[in-house]
Amino acid sequence: MERFRSIDWYPALEDLIDNVFIRDERMERESAMCRILTDTFTDPFENIESEYDDANVELMKKYLLEDGVDLYKKEREEAQKAEEQKDENNSSVLERSYVPGIRRLSTYFPRRSHLDKAEQAMCLRVLLRLADTEKKKLTDEEKKELQQYMALKEKISEEQKEFLEFVKSVWNDSVWHVKCFAFMNSKWKMKRQKMAKLPRNYVESLTIPLSVQDVNFEMKDIIVGFVSCLREGSFSNVVLPKLDCRCRLNMEPDALRDRFPAYLAPDKVTQHFRLPVSEDTYCESLAVETGADFVISSSGLKCLLNNVDPEHSSGSWLVPVVVRSHRGKNIIYVDKKLPSVIATIPQKNTWVYKYILRYYFVGTNDESDEEPSEETKRFRQTKEDKPEKAAYHSDSDNDSNSNDYLKVYEEDLYASNTDAGKSDNLASGKTDSKIDDELGELDDLASGETNLKTNEQQNVSYNLFMIGPVNFEQTIHGVKKYKILVRTKTDGIEMLSNNKSQPLMLAPKLEHQLEYGAEAITLEEGMHQWASLKFRPNTSLARVRIEASTGEIIQIERHTEMSLSNEIKRLYNVKVENSLSILHNIIDGLSSLTPGQYIMQHIPQSGPFAYVYKHTTNDRKTTFDLNSVYCSNKFHTVPKTPWPRIDNMLITPSLRCFQRMPAMFFPILRQKPVYIKPTRGRKKNNQVSASPSRRSDRLKNMKKEKA
Repeated sequence: MERFRSIDWYPALEDLIDNVFIRDERMERESAMCRILTDTFTDPFENIESEYDDANVELMKKYLLEDGVDLYKKEREEAQKAEEQKDENNSSVLERSYVPGIRRLSTYFPRRSHLDKAEQAMCLRVLLRLADTEKKKLTDEEKKELQQYMALKEKISEEQKEFLEFVKSVWNDSVWHVKCFAFMNSKWKMKRQKMAKLPRNYVESLTIPLSVQDVNFEMKDIIVGFVSCLREGSFSNVVLPKLDCRCRLNMEPDALRDRFPAYLAPDKVTQHFRLPVSEDTYCESLAVETGADFVISSSGLKCLLNNVDPEHSSGSWLVPVVVRSHRGKNIIYVDKKLPSVIATIPQKNTWVYKYILRYYFVGTNDESDEEPSEETKRFRQTKEDKPEKAAYHSDSDNDSNSNDYLKVYEEDLYASNTDAGKSDNLASGKTDSKIDDELGELDDLASGETNLKTNEQQNVSYNLFMIGPVNFEQTIHGVKKYKILVRTKTDGIEMLSNNKSQPLMLAPKLEHQLEYGAEAITLEEGMHQWASLKFRPNTSLARVRIEASTGEIIQIERHTEMSLSNEIKRLYNVKVENSLSILHNIIDGLSSLTPGQYIMQHIPQSGPFAYVYKHTTNDRKTTFDLNSVYCSNKFHTVPKTPWPRIDNMLITPSLRCFQRMPAMFFPILRQKPVYIKPTRGRKKNNQVSASPSRRSDRLKNMKKEKA
């Protein structure tokens, strides 16, 4: 600055007289170009920052803002431009990808979440890492996010509780109806006719406790161990959709009846695996030769194991029991549970969807020998044929904009038998040569009565288990070991990525409140699925979540015996292993019965106890009349469906897409800075600008500070 002030801006008088523009001496002294050419130039602005060391920049910004000057206009424009670019990129990705299960809210949320979008996205990442079966070492950033999530956990729990109360208050069960009612009704009547073969009158014989607290202390630590696979049939192939396009399970009752016919004449059933285990000659022969104490089907096991918690009891049930003496030893046969006379709409639809899933995804007609329909063939086309997307797409072929609603921002969502093959051995152990020789004799014994075809795809296995104390080798006083023969039926086998096959069970889960999240499984559903895997060695389960109104598949969850046990513990605080102690207690109680026909009954009014009734020919007032339970030939529907609870830990594809936490309100939006446009010119309505007064106040303050 001093150098700038020292410049002589007035030409010398000699330059004007001698008609010279600039003399050489002045050129060398004052011309920057001359010094550059002669390499003697020095930057006049060097160390200019030091001249502003004493300037109070923050005070200057404060005064400028008070005067209405927008200091952050450039930064705000750049941030807005970057945000728009990010939204464009996200929208372009959403346009290309399909996300199942996105729905608009039918009602407004009462408030916003306590967490903002960044916090919900962070918590969602933590949940995904916790749900990952592959445990990886956490990075420093992931550890930091886990700590932040734990700090917010109490706040999250309180909000999720409020969210569930709100969803329960808006639950409406009047919009749902029974799917494929004619098919479901015919299947129920078939089961009803099978019950007609049972004796009518019974007399009370035994009471069995169904609570762990009522079981002996030594019997609480009971386990089930797999012994061997006695016999298994060939298995069908299961091919599940990839869900890269919309997949709807549209089904007509006639198509289901053609694929899964209802055998209304039980006396004409000749296939051994369609008969109750008490009438299955394979069960009887295998039980006699292996010394089994207890014979049961997987359906009967599900009923008995579903009594682990009296607070979430499955209600009333009736199970036929037959005790026979073979070679001086009593063998207990427990048949399937008798059909219920009343059920809710979701329970009926779940029953129907079990058949629908097998219709679409199981590659073998395991219920009849008829040729699969054209619709079934279309759904079973392999990847080499490349019509997979069209196969699972129930809408028209020109529906290219099936996912256009993803263009809408989240705020707008607020309210505005063909391929047969022998499967790998299911069991880890093989039957020894002695059992193999015995099975050859058993085939000859059973062939005359069951008309069995050993080369057909039956998906049926006979497995031997041992139930008893933790250490089978030790004998504990009062606790016996029992051999259990279990007849199971598997949906099929799935080919894995390593070219190996694995048995697979399909389990439908209907979604009625998809706009609020995924519904938690009931304790009955969880216990049934856990029992399916417990007595099917090396088998996995695919839980298919289906939107109830449209039949659209939302997602497919993979579960193991351990994951189901953890899920039930998380949702209901129930230890599933306690059900094995109850099963052992039931076997122990039934083992005291003499040969004959029995009915085991449980009703909610009796509490955690089951009553065993023996068949009698006396018709007295004190006898239990089976026909009194089934006095109606109709399968009634519960008029009001209880509210299905939302799972506050399950992440759906839509939640993952929008990076939202399950069972929480919409997050707080980012607050935009308030910008006050400066006024210019004269004020209207005789309004005087406040700027002069502010400047005068600052001058007064500065004078006071100097004084």
